[in-house]
Amino acid sequence: MNFIMNLYLYALLTKTLRQVAVYKRVWAGSALGAAFSVLLLIAPGIPVFIKRFAGPMAVSMAVTAWIFKLKRVSAAVRATGYLYVYAFVFGGMMKFLFSCVPFLYKAQGGIWRILGAGMLGYQIIGRWLVQLKKKRNIRICRVQVCGYGKEVWLEALVDTGNCLREPVSGKPVSVIDEKAMEQLDSIKLPEKLKLIPYRSIGKENGIMEGYEVPELIIDDGEEKLRRQKVIVGISKVKVSVDGTYQMILHPDLI
Repeated sequence: MNFIMNLYLYALLTKTLRQVAVYKRVWAGSALGAAFSVLLLIAPGIPVFIKRFAGPMAVSMAVTAWIFKLKRVSAAVRATGYLYVYAFVFGGMMKFLFSCVPFLYKAQGGIWRILGAGMLGYQIIGRWLVQLKKKRNIRICRVQVCGYGKEVWLEALVDTGNCLREPVSGKPVSVIDEKAMEQLDSIKLPEKLKLIPYRSIGKENGIMEGYEVPELIIDDGEEKLRRQKVIVGISKVKVSVDGTYQMILHPDLI
């Protein structure tokens, strides 16, 4: 019962603090809190004040700080205060229901099991929805880069955060792996060279070599889009660590 109640209290606390708590920490912390509370009650020779008040409060504060990785004592005290308010309301509500509804009083064990299964289902469905949202936000399409007499098909990530533009013309710039561009050396004409300033993690300012390619054919699975005289920047490092895609496509092109 204590374990299930802790799960719900920490779920509420996660929303209140607006912090991301790993579900494994929530479950482990809830189990630890329940276990220590029981040990305090059954351990002999401990004063009643520690058993009932000081001990459970210290355990709650320590577990809360561990779950949410709170480093400041003031933050742990504040979070534990919220936890006790929720516990008072939640515990009072359950006690009221069990005392006023005879059916619920007789089925307490089953109700706590249902509540536990409900929290487990909530966690599983929540994680599934988060993963589904991430997959939907990642859009990969096929792009044919057409050079002068040569073409190559690449997997491209449509990056909505790509704001890279060629400074003179203002045209959007897509980024391609240097290795993928080895097949299109024909586009590296001096008169088509563009110098593109950029910023990235670990490098405040940089200059990327870029070229204007005659045409891109973008296949997003529903239609094929043709874009002429597109500027592509050449990345010296892989744009995808695992090689899932070889190009970062500017969103304005689609």
